[in-house]
Amino acid sequence: MSQTILTSAHLLEMFMPYMYDEARMLDVLRKVAGFGFYRSVELPVFFDSVNRAAVRSIIDENRLFGGTSVTPYVKAQKLSLADLDAEGRTRAVALVKQLSNYAADCGFTNICIPSGDDPGADMRGLAKVVLAESMVELADHMDTLGLKLTIEPLDRYAYKKQLIGPMEENVVWFEPIHERCPNAYIHWDSAHEALGGIDLMRSLELAAPYLAQIHLCDAITDVSHPCFGDLHMDCALAPDWETEGFLTPEVGAQILSKAASFDKPAGVSDVYASVEIHGYPGTHLWLIEEHARAFLRRCFDLAGLPC
Repeated sequence: MSQTILTSAHLLEMFMPYMYDEARMLDVLRKVAGFGFYRSVELPVFFDSVNRAAVRSIIDENRLFGGTSVTPYVKAQKLSLADLDAEGRTRAVALVKQLSNYAADCGFTNICIPSGDDPGADMRGLAKVVLAESMVELADHMDTLGLKLTIEPLDRYAYKKQLIGPMEENVVWFEPIHERCPNAYIHWDSAHEALGGIDLMRSLELAAPYLAQIHLCDAITDVSHPCFGDLHMDCALAPDWETEGFLTPEVGAQILSKAASFDKPAGVSDVYASVEIHGYPGTHLWLIEEHARAFLRRCFDLAGLPC
């Protein structure tokens, strides 16, 4: 194996109802850190300075990596980093810069951004130019904070219909951005790649030079199924590990093994992988975390990787 893959907890997604309840999310972080299983945590942005200091303390004391995604905050304000309206794009960039300042205070290392909606074939090329400009500006800002910028390619044609989709096309667009901004990387998600119809191993190979983070996320790819799409569904469970989606522990293990076989991208300390399951209000959120942890452990065990 050429690089180490670390276990991560996607707490922002699993405990989404607590996104703005910072005291409750801090309790979640403390409890999860005590498990001794995860080496990384993906959290919401913390707006209170006292809470940001508390997050940094927990991360430092437990020697964890930390990261966040600004996607829900950008979408909540109906903004886009690929907005063809200059004023709208300026507001989006300013918001992400502000959030990245907070993330740095928390001791995070990675910040994931959204690409925005696909405007259609006629305007797609221009939107990608605008998004690249946003990424360069943000990467330069984050570099002064010691942060890595990641972008998560989504599916363009199947469900989410986002601007940055097919990995074959994405890496061609992303290469000059990475050359200009070495702290810019790709955040790879299994569900988006499966929904996009690309072979998962081929997708990983294409992303390998820029790979900083992995989401193991299940999805039902049959368009006739009532639960089709990127719903961040629950994962396969013991003892049979069956799923109506595609992500069995064996598939998860193949993804981890493939990623571990790559040379580590320059500037990346380690790549970390989490299971992405959405926690809805009223659901047993800690049971979701238990499912994710058991599934991730099973994938690491089948891949022969330490966790």
